Amino acid sequence: MSEFINVLIAFDASSIAERYPDASKDPESPTQVDQSLIYMTTRQDHVIGTSGAELNFRANPRDIIRWRETTLSLNSEYSALLYRYVSYDPLISKPRVVISDGTYPLPKEGATDQPDFGTQDYEDHYWEADVNKVGQVTYHFYFQLLDSGQELVGYFQWDPFITIEKRS
Repeated sequence: MSEFINVLIAFDASSIAERYPDASKDPESPTQVDQSLIYMTTRQDHVIGTSGAELNFRANPRDIIRWRETTLSLNSEYSALLYRYVSYDPLISKPRVVISDGTYPLPKEGATDQPDFGTQDYEDHYWEADVNKVGQVTYHFYFQLLDSGQELVGYFQWDPFITIEKRS
């Protein structure tokens, strides 16, 4: 039976913006970013070794990988959005963007020391790909960084690799 492998990508957006003040404004020619400013992780029972800019995990053919991106400030100061995936290896299918509706629970104002909350509807998104085989692949993810006013900071890319080992 196939499983969902949820991968969280967290960008150190304030450091990226500070380190690359003249970042590319051309989505076809993004600035290469230092991978030490990007963190990927998944469930502990899927991770092989440690999480970081590279990710090694256990999955089987027909499993589905889902990438979600955020910033270390949870998009309050900066937002990061993936916009392109490039790889020529058939280890996984070409990722596609999926948009779906969701609902967040939010604590009610003044609800200190109480488990009282309301909800807020939102549109969620993630990138999704099918695992075709086990192995290792280097790929490129392109992302844009926006400030809190939704103004473009720049277009960036990094080239992580993933290693997929068969899970039992």
